[in-house]
Amino acid sequence: MNLTARLWLGLFAGVVMALLLAAAGFALHGAGRMQERALWQQKEVQRATQLAQDLQAEYERGRAASAQYQLGASALQARYLSLEGPTHDLRQRVSLVLPPAVPDRRAQRPAGAAPSAAPGPHADAAPPGDTQHDAVGGPHRLSLAAVWLWNSALAGTDVPAGACGLADTSSEACAADAGLTVDDAWTNHDINARSCAADRLRHRALIEFLTERPAP
Repeated sequence: MNLTARLWLGLFAGVVMALLLAAAGFALHGAGRMQERALWQQKEVQRATQLAQDLQAEYERGRAASAQYQLGASALQARYLSLEGPTHDLRQRVSLVLPPAVPDRRAQRPAGAAPSAAPGPHADAAPPGDTQHDAVGGPHRLSLAAVWLWNSALAGTDVPAGACGLADTSSEACAADAGLTVDDAWTNHDINARSCAADRLRHRALIEFLTERPAP
């Protein structure tokens, strides 16, 4: 083989080797990219699976919370219904507001004292327009029936006041003086009204927070 043939043969062998090396490089590069793509796809599948599991868990949590609320609301409604009949019957039999006790002026009058010809204004007389007092000046008071109805309505369940309660709604148990005046009840009503207003505000703020959609 002459020198020229050897040169061409060497050149051909070099070209073939270069092509083989290039093909091997492309093959390795393609394999690396395929492996990288496979890893990326695997991560995407895992992320999508986790997202689906999280959504399912949140759905289940919401469904459980809704079921729990429905049970609580049904139980509360049942308790109010159990109170409706007895409380309505009690209000037909027992007064919720008791008149002030009339003091026995005869016991306070000195023996032998003559009655005055024209009695003047009572020392304890209430000022004009005072709805908490009657002519003898004492405050109107609440019966145990009123306290039982009030507290039970607030709590949504039977809250006895003394002996007066769902177990005993007799006049003997519920007509007694509770020791509270109408003014006491109004003060309590004012506190409850403020508390209800604050609860409504917090409830509305929570709903708005949970339902608001962030701007895109």
